[in-house]
Amino acid sequence: MIDIKVNNTSYQFESQITLDQIIKQLEISVNGIAVAVNQNIITKSDWSATTPNNGDSILIIKATQGG
Repeated sequence: MIDIKVNNTSYQFESQITLDQIIKQLEISVNGIAVAVNQNIITKSDWSATTPNNGDSILIIKATQGG
């Protein structure tokens, strides 16, 4: 099992999993989000090639409109 924190919530995955698979599995909309692994921003084009390790922390930030 792989333990990964996403926005300070712990999740367990059966095996290595890519960022784009995590986002899909957690049903997170990809519109207007930024993703960081261990405080390093990962560009959207690299999500499918980025595989977080056991104990890593993922932060997903959603852009919002405001005035």
